[in-house]
Amino acid sequence: MKHCWLLLLIFLSCFSAAEPSTAKSAVRLSITGDSLTFDGKPLSFKEPLSKWIEVLGDDFIQGPERPFNAFSIDRFIFPDLGIDIAVQVNIKDVRSDWVDGQVGTLKDPYNRYITTVRISMNPEAKANPSKIYEEGTEDHPFYTMYADYAIDFYGAVVDGDVSIKSVLSQSDIVKRDRQFSFSLGVYSGYENLGNLMFNDFFGKQPEVPMTLEIWPTLKLRLENERRYFGKVVSR
Repeated sequence: MKHCWLLLLIFLSCFSAAEPSTAKSAVRLSITGDSLTFDGKPLSFKEPLSKWIEVLGDDFIQGPERPFNAFSIDRFIFPDLGIDIAVQVNIKDVRSDWVDGQVGTLKDPYNRYITTVRISMNPEAKANPSKIYEEGTEDHPFYTMYADYAIDFYGAVVDGDVSIKSVLSQSDIVKRDRQFSFSLGVYSGYENLGNLMFNDFFGKQPEVPMTLEIWPTLKLRLENERRYFGKVVSR
């Protein structure tokens, strides 16, 4: 198997002497766990999508666009920022989310709360071993976009060139939460958590950061579901 997705699992035994940051770009997004800011403006998982748009701007694409099997109506993509945001959906009663029962629609999306923020890190995407795109969609903004700025990820300055070693030595996320996990379904710990995915070419090419994800805690996510839906709908 030539290419392999390697999820970065940060834990105490991995820490080594601090390595100087190699980021070549200015930091625009800062994730500390106590706060989240973009260009110095606060973002919060306690606020609905409309408040995020006020900070990130209105240059976004909402799904679905066909043929494009990775993009659904609950996704909002900001191509110029390399940011992909997913908002709440009613998993228990999907049809209740549709406008007039119409498939592919979503009621009141801008007032829903955010479940996941994905940030594309690699400008060339090097290779896409999962081949999730359909033929003819390779030039779609979802697959070509990337963050051309650096991100402060719990003390580690991350961009498209950062190494795993650099992140491990700089990030303080483990000091904050020893249960930090690479699992995409884990919601625990502090206000924002996340993971950083690298593409590993087994020495044939340099490891390259592909995607950084952040999400709210489980407690906050459930609170947001009750606030919007009046009940928990995700489990």
